[in-house]
Amino acid sequence: MRVGVVGCGTIAQVMHVPYLAELPAVELVALADPVQSRARTLADRCNVPGRYSTADELVADGDVEAVVVCTPSHTHADVVETTLDAGLHTFVEKPLAASPADGDRMVKAAAESDAVAMVGYMKRYDPAYERAREELLSLDGVDLVTAYDTDPDHQRIIEEVYDLIEGDPPASLIEESRHERRRAIESAIGTDEELLVEAYDFQIEHVCHDVNVLRGLFGAVEAIEDVDVFADGRYVTARLTYEGGVPCVLESGDSERKWFEEYVRVDGPNGMVRLSFSNPFIRNTPSELQVKRGIEELTDTAYTPSYDEPFKRELAWFVDCIDGERAVRTSFQEARADVELIADLFRTYQGLETHGAY
Repeated sequence: MRVGVVGCGTIAQVMHVPYLAELPAVELVALADPVQSRARTLADRCNVPGRYSTADELVADGDVEAVVVCTPSHTHADVVETTLDAGLHTFVEKPLAASPADGDRMVKAAAESDAVAMVGYMKRYDPAYERAREELLSLDGVDLVTAYDTDPDHQRIIEEVYDLIEGDPPASLIEESRHERRRAIESAIGTDEELLVEAYDFQIEHVCHDVNVLRGLFGAVEAIEDVDVFADGRYVTARLTYEGGVPCVLESGDSERKWFEEYVRVDGPNGMVRLSFSNPFIRNTPSELQVKRGIEELTDTAYTPSYDEPFKRELAWFVDCIDGERAVRTSFQEARADVELIADLFRTYQGLETHGAY
């Protein structure tokens, strides 16, 4: 299968391009990036013949069957409409969009295309996540779900581990991109207040993972009960109710520290399941699963299901979907609902009208 990558920034360089090159069923034939030197250098490094400046150029050349989109989230809609309209199977990095409105555009494009459309929520392909789904069945109900995610300064970590190819787009493109992102964010959360705009700008890129993991485990959100934004906008907490009345406390924050902590803990009457995700930028570091069972006596078990890499597993799943061997696990429709939910967290905090379709 002939695959192209649109966007050659950090996530493409560190994860998607190397892992696509490893998949036996994939022939990586094209890269596109507005920084031509970056696309060219990465293509030389990975022996990729096609080098382009835009998604339009890559698609027009007609040399690919599938595309992996790694551009900034507020640009996804334009790229994805182009790829799906051309009949190309499309994998797009999370989050699907920076605003629900742009998410609607992509859901519509996917519905009108026969091509596979999938969102890159790699944590849903983590072996520890898959094992957690099984272990939750052993709980006699759910009393409380706690989801915690405070991100470190990932860039400091990445620079120590990887030799990134740097490069800045033209100044005019940067300014246009900033304007478009700002427009999308303000439309999503209903305000131009700087603190909330910056807080949402961070959260849409990070807490989307957590709400999608929770969706995979517990289904849709029935209600947003309470939201707080504090510490100069760096932290957000929320109380949510999932299908069947399952209560959840969600905590998400931004920090300058180097250590990573992200987990989902599920407490039930007869036990506890805790899924602790590994740092996503340190390859093949396994996530861990802890299961406690018993009331009078305790059985405490720790699982490390696999060293397999979730980023590689999701790309392999995408290929299997194209071949008709699997169904899409992380759909555009679900990812669009994630964007709506995150926007409504901020709208709830402000006392604004929410949309409530999560």
